[in-house]
Amino acid sequence: MGLFRAGTLARGFPLKYDGDVSRRQEAGGPTISRLWIVVAVVVAILILGDLNRRMGDARRLERDAAGLQAEVAGLEAENELLATRVAAATSELIVEEWARSEARLVREGEHLIVPLPASGSAAAPTPEAQASLPELSPWDVWKIVLFGKP
Repeated sequence: MGLFRAGTLARGFPLKYDGDVSRRQEAGGPTISRLWIVVAVVVAILILGDLNRRMGDARRLERDAAGLQAEVAGLEAENELLATRVAAATSELIVEEWARSEARLVREGEHLIVPLPASGSAAAPTPEAQASLPELSPWDVWKIVLFGKP
């Protein structure tokens, strides 16, 4: 009977409950279970992943903003150039010059004189239409595609 002593279990634990565990909980000792630690670690990993994603998005947005600012500057310069062209095109002097040279318009009381070619000179020949390709049937098209011959 040497295996068990009175008042203890086989591994040397006392048989009598002395309330040690409950005193530790009442005193505010460590009572966090492993489940809560795992949950906290998982939540921390998710938060860090979200933070990393947001930082990447912020970097991308800053890069896009810089590109858009450059594009806006170019468009503003183009807008100024076009505004200058519109102002020049609507001026009376430019409109009158265009009307006389290209549109062949005249003022009241003026006469339009268009020089004609001399009577002895040959007129420019009219270009002839080139012969069109022969119309192919769908079978001929497939023969060309598959075999390279019509």
